[in-house]
Amino acid sequence: MIKNKQAIFFLDSAVDSIKSEREKKSNFKKKLAIIKKNQLSASSTLFSKGRRMKLFFTEDSKLYITPREYNLIKNGFKLNREIKKWDSLSARIVKNYVIDRPNQESFLFKQFLKRCDRISESLNEKTGSLAACFSPPKLWNASIVGAILLGMFSMSMIYRYLGQEVSAEGVYNNSASGKKVIYSDLPEPQVLGEEETKEDSEEIIENLEKLEKKELEKKVKKMVKGYPIEKMIPYIMEKDKTVVAFLIGIAKKESNWGKRVPVLNGQDCYNYWGYRGQRRLMGSGGHTCFNSRKDAVDAVAKRISWLINDRNLDTPSKMVVWKCGSSCAATGGQAAARKWISDVSIYFEKLNK
Repeated sequence: MIKNKQAIFFLDSAVDSIKSEREKKSNFKKKLAIIKKNQLSASSTLFSKGRRMKLFFTEDSKLYITPREYNLIKNGFKLNREIKKWDSLSARIVKNYVIDRPNQESFLFKQFLKRCDRISESLNEKTGSLAACFSPPKLWNASIVGAILLGMFSMSMIYRYLGQEVSAEGVYNNSASGKKVIYSDLPEPQVLGEEETKEDSEEIIENLEKLEKKELEKKVKKMVKGYPIEKMIPYIMEKDKTVVAFLIGIAKKESNWGKRVPVLNGQDCYNYWGYRGQRRLMGSGGHTCFNSRKDAVDAVAKRISWLINDRNLDTPSKMVVWKCGSSCAATGGQAAARKWISDVSIYFEKLNK
């Protein structure tokens, strides 16, 4: 019986060993499949510590626990080891890694508390010493002076930006009627600087006109230098710019600026424009004689100004009536009229730009 039992025991042991071998082979196949599944491509090679390996594993393979992960687990941290949850980087993401409150035994924490205590003590010492320098009466006086300065500054800003009416005009609401009532004895509001602005504008315009007049006078003097009309420039420059341009242009065409003029008893009539207005003194060719250069300029300029303003004859082509009168046929025809316009335009355009 004993022998049979030993034989049975031996057979059971053999069966168990066979099963264990089969399990080992199965486990080996599973591990081999895992290795084949996780191994790198043939083109990847690892060089480490003088060795060359074509088959290796990384931390993301989850086939082992790295020393860093072991230390984290030992300190009570939870590791998220789910494969390929965030592009195979989940092993590097540690839950509860950030600690809200540092350890009371931490050296850095103690140093931080000491530094805060020192800062608070120094602030208390400085504020206490500053308050000790000023007595209560001094502080009171300083507050009054500050209030006065603030009030002066506020009033100046109100006058400067909001106008006089804001600070001077009293307004209150009548609760019964719901209307605003303004005190009638207060002056009407005015905008500060309004009068100065108007005066400045007028002064600027006047200065520009004077400057333009001087430039025009320089041109006229340069143009008529050496001609008899040069002595009339002071009277001519008293007139409007357009009138001045016509006086110079017409005088050049009619008398060559005073070199061909009508005379009376051998005396110059000062008529350089071919003017034929009826007067007591009449010169050669039925032209008017004037008493003086000023008289001549004033009379002719008055006529030209009337033609410009009342008849709108403000260009040489329109002003040709000065030559033709009612009809150009009696004064040389259209050819002579065109020549007159052309000659007068040369000087008119130079002076009336």
